[in-house]
Amino acid sequence: MTITTHELSQLAFFAQLDDQTVRGILPHVHERTFDRGQIILMEGEPCQAVYVVARGLVRTQRLSPEGREQVLAYLGPGAPFNLIPAVDDGPHLATVSAVTDATLYIIPCQRFRHLMREHQGIAQAIMERMATDVRRLSDMVEDLALHTVRTRLARFLLGQAESPQPPARRWTQTDIATHIGTAREMVGRTLRAFSDDGLIRRERGRIVVVDREELERQASGSSDH
Repeated sequence: MTITTHELSQLAFFAQLDDQTVRGILPHVHERTFDRGQIILMEGEPCQAVYVVARGLVRTQRLSPEGREQVLAYLGPGAPFNLIPAVDDGPHLATVSAVTDATLYIIPCQRFRHLMREHQGIAQAIMERMATDVRRLSDMVEDLALHTVRTRLARFLLGQAESPQPPARRWTQTDIATHIGTAREMVGRTLRAFSDDGLIRRERGRIVVVDREELERQASGSSDH
């Protein structure tokens, strides 16, 4: 399927580029689709390409030697990934998989480095994206190092309540555990405690916030001390 300059410029990562730059990138971009659950790239493998999500949702995560997973991000349309390996020619930093059926725009790493040197706008877009990622990962490190599972789960629940997700993003306890950096059993135990304390209730597989004020207090970390 042919990608047009209009389709490319509609994605956030390319949106700030001028028309000439977008036209210069277009011949080097190809499209690929991935099925739900399919692995897109594996942590530690050599860099093959930079990816930009055109449609669908993907998940980036790290896996410990003991098999523990930590989700780094969920990325939707317009979000790029694998930028750092493309810049420093190192291996992939994370495993990426398709959460839903996904369509990605792909630029080979070697070509991407050439485009970055040739077009200042691309270099600027990369720097801005990396700055966003560093801030997000810094917040994640703070959460994991300084806050309890109870606090992290309260923040997660409030975030979901404020931004309802479509059915494709229905969260299992395992998904929540990998997202907030703990074990599934800890998520189940903490959800039961929240329910017993009257903070939440469960309805047909959904979690409904009942006592928002107290859940916000939990999310603030007040209960960590």
